[in-house]
Amino acid sequence: MNNPNKNLLAMTVLSTMLLTACGGGSSSSNNDTADNAIDNDNNDTPTQQQPPVQPAPSCPAVGNLQPVYSANNRCDIDGVLTENATLSSNYSWFLSGGLQVGSQGADATLTVEAGTRVYGGGSDYLLVYPGSSLQAVGSRANPIYFISDDTGVDGYGEWGGLYLRGSDAAQGNNRLNYVVVAEGGAEVQLDLNGQQVTYSDNIVLNGVDDNTVLSFVQSHNSARDAFHIVNSEARMSWILATGAKRDGIWYRDYNGLIKDLMVIHNRDVDGSSGRSGIYASRTDSGTSNPRIVNATLVGRDNSSESAAGDDSAREFGILFADNSNQVRMGNILIANFRNGCIELEPTADLSQIDTGVPGPNYLDGIHCANEAGPNGTFIVNRTGATALPAASVASNNSNGNGVVYYNGAGGELAIADTAFASNAGGIQFTGELADRSSNFTASWYLNNIRGISNGLVASSSALNAFLDGDTNRDGSVDAGDTNSAFIVSDDGVDGFNQDVATNTGGYDLTHIGAVRGGAVSNQQFDGWTVATDAADGFVVMQPQP
Repeated sequence: MNNPNKNLLAMTVLSTMLLTACGGGSSSSNNDTADNAIDNDNNDTPTQQQPPVQPAPSCPAVGNLQPVYSANNRCDIDGVLTENATLSSNYSWFLSGGLQVGSQGADATLTVEAGTRVYGGGSDYLLVYPGSSLQAVGSRANPIYFISDDTGVDGYGEWGGLYLRGSDAAQGNNRLNYVVVAEGGAEVQLDLNGQQVTYSDNIVLNGVDDNTVLSFVQSHNSARDAFHIVNSEARMSWILATGAKRDGIWYRDYNGLIKDLMVIHNRDVDGSSGRSGIYASRTDSGTSNPRIVNATLVGRDNSSESAAGDDSAREFGILFADNSNQVRMGNILIANFRNGCIELEPTADLSQIDTGVPGPNYLDGIHCANEAGPNGTFIVNRTGATALPAASVASNNSNGNGVVYYNGAGGELAIADTAFASNAGGIQFTGELADRSSNFTASWYLNNIRGISNGLVASSSALNAFLDGDTNRDGSVDAGDTNSAFIVSDDGVDGFNQDVATNTGGYDLTHIGAVRGGAVSNQQFDGWTVATDAADGFVVMQPQP
């Protein structure tokens, strides 16, 4: 007979053994749970760390100014800069009013990195105060742009402009290389220590001396003047002025240098756009006698009209106004200005002009024509003006010294594809003779006028140039002139060669106009300028018959 107590004891012992083997039991269960909690806390599910708070995007300080960040690396800037500073090409800079570099007693230098873009709208402007400096040095691959804040570059007066100021007591050290200033000319009124000035131009050089140097600079679509120069000795080379509403170069009391200049106005059918290529003037007590060598001035007007008896007709290649009495000009082409080549206003007196050796007052190798038709008054002397000496104006089509006009007896250019009639009064650029659509500079190289070639040779079949082509001044015109070096000789600190060549990359007087040769390899204005592609309005096109 079985003992039930004995069986119950056996079952209790067996259950206890099974629980022990399986880790059971209330005591063991509580300890394991605590251990597991510690393990999980330290290893399996670590505490989540919050990411660090990122600072809001901001613009770098520009000297004492703190620009305001908008979006997409846009920085809005204005105010008076009183410390040396840099505009980085890593940001797009938007003027929000006037940005003034320096002030009375606080000179500053603003450096603009290559590839930087500065945008303006309304009456925004950049002013460099007397004694302060702008160093805007770009490159062909990375030019610097000062343009309006909308899309495209087809507007006028959409912002103020770039103003470089100097004075007798305070001069800065300004450098502009591979710089484009476009769509400016909105009227801006400034108060500079009690002096009230108003500007409506893309680029103003006012009171700056020869420590201001511009090379490879384009002014495009100014509401008034492309370059407005007052009381200055600035030195300029490889200058392009496209689409100015008034003058390509306007100067008063200017005694600096302009070398390798190209002015191209908009095509004009009604006289509403573009007055003169160069407007020259001086004050009653001032002096204005710049050197201007190697220039191509293109009016692109669609008619040829005498300005005799019409004082309002003022579309000329060169307009001598307001007491003009001196100039030093050599190797200049004037093409297709409605009213003629040169105008002398009533107070102008150019009676002392010479066509000989480089002296204090000369004008030589100036060639002019209008393909729209002849103009018997290609040089207009307004009542009261003192005309150029007779020796400085060649007879029509004679290819002599001084100013030469090729359309007075010639008639229109005959067009049959690319054919050229040497007995008609036409101008041919290489862009009209061959496809130069991919090369703006070479397109505007003067090939010939009425069949007379550009480029010096000892022959009447080539255009007469400054110094009759004797660029190295050895007494004869030969291969030494045709192939002369850009700096032809050392003629001393005040000599013509040194004056023209210093700080400008040398010079060459072996061709008429602003291009040293017509080869496709000439690319001085290619790759960095605006509105100069084949689809834009400033390319060379055949004139309409």
